[in-house]
Amino acid sequence: MPAPRLDACPGALTLHEAADGLLARVRLPGGLITGEQVAALAGLFGDFGDGRLELTSRGNVQLRALTDPGAVAEALAAVGLLPSSSHERVRNIVASPLAGIDGSHDVTDVVHALDAGLCGRPRLAELSGRFLFAVDDGRGDMASLKADVTLGFGIQVEDALEIAEAFLDVRAEQGSAAWRISELEGGVAAVAARIPTLINWAESTPERAFNPVTHDRPAGVVAQPDGRSALVVLAPLGRLDGAQLRWLAQIAGARGLRITPWRSVVIPDLEHVERVQAEAAELGLGIDAASPWYRVSACTGMPGCAKALADVQHDAREAADRWRGRNVRWSGCERRCGRPSDTDIDVIATAQGYTTAGAGID
Repeated sequence: MPAPRLDACPGALTLHEAADGLLARVRLPGGLITGEQVAALAGLFGDFGDGRLELTSRGNVQLRALTDPGAVAEALAAVGLLPSSSHERVRNIVASPLAGIDGSHDVTDVVHALDAGLCGRPRLAELSGRFLFAVDDGRGDMASLKADVTLGFGIQVEDALEIAEAFLDVRAEQGSAAWRISELEGGVAAVAARIPTLINWAESTPERAFNPVTHDRPAGVVAQPDGRSALVVLAPLGRLDGAQLRWLAQIAGARGLRITPWRSVVIPDLEHVERVQAEAAELGLGIDAASPWYRVSACTGMPGCAKALADVQHDAREAADRWRGRNVRWSGCERRCGRPSDTDIDVIATAQGYTTAGAGID
C-alpha cells in the first residue's frame, strides 16, 4: 500500500506556515460572497494580516501573514464564511461566473445545494483539499479547470455526491493515496463502474462543448437582459489591497459579488456601469480585456514563499506589457504552482535569473 500523502492544502482552520507567516484559505463555493463578507475580509487582513487579499484559481481567497488565527476563524464564522469546521477544506466548488447574469441559466441554487449536501455527508470530509466540483451553466467554461466532477451535463447534485463517495470507495479498495479521481488506477472509469446509473458519466463532460474562442475568460462590461449591466474587474496579479477591497464591499451592497477562477470579480446589477468602471480604473483594477492583468499572472514569489528565487510579483508588474496578447505566467521556481492550463509563456525564476519558455518569445 502506498505511503499516505500529506494533504497540506490550507484552510480557514488548518493554516499553512509560509515564509511570510501563517496563510489561511477561505472557501467560497461558486465564488459567491456578500458585501458584508467582503467588508469582514477587509477588516481581517487589515487587523491581522499583511493588508492584501489573494484570489485563487478556484475562486477562493487567501489571507497571508496572519498573527491571530483564532480571531480570524471567529470573525469568518460570524459572517457565514466558516459553516462547517469538519468540511471547510473540501468545499471546493467552482461555477460559471456569469450564470444567471447574462441571460444564461442561473446555477446559484445548485451551488448552495451542492455545498449543503457536501457538508451534510460526514464521510466526504475525507476528500482532499484538492478534490474539485464544478457547476457549469451550459456554456462549457468550466472545462478548462479539469474538475473531478462537473454538474450541468447530465450530472445533478445527488449524482455528484455519489461520485465523490464512490471515489473514496475505490481509493480504499486500491489502497491508494490519491487526492483526485485522475490519480486512481482506471480514473473516471473505475469510479463510474461503481454507479450503474452513471455508467455514461465519462461521456457527459463539458469538454465536448468547450470552445476556447467563444468561452474566453470574462472581463469588462457584460449586458444583462433587464437593461442593467455587470462589470468584471481584474485584480492585479490576483491581489486586492485594502482600498480596492473596501470599495468592492461598498459597491457590492446587498447584491453580492462573484470571485472567478480567473482571479477577477463580477459586480452584477449595475445601473450606472460607466461610473463604476471609472472608479475601478482609478483604484488600479483592470476594467476590460485590454488590461495587462487579463493575461498576466504570477505566483506568490519572494518573500512569501520560501522556495521562490525571485520577487515575481514585482517583476511581473514591471514587465506586464512585454508580451501583449499572450497568457503569461511568472513562477518563482520550477514547481510553477498555480500555473493556468492556458499559459502561453512561462517565465521561471532560477538561481541564475529568469528563463522563458513558449512559442514566439522575443
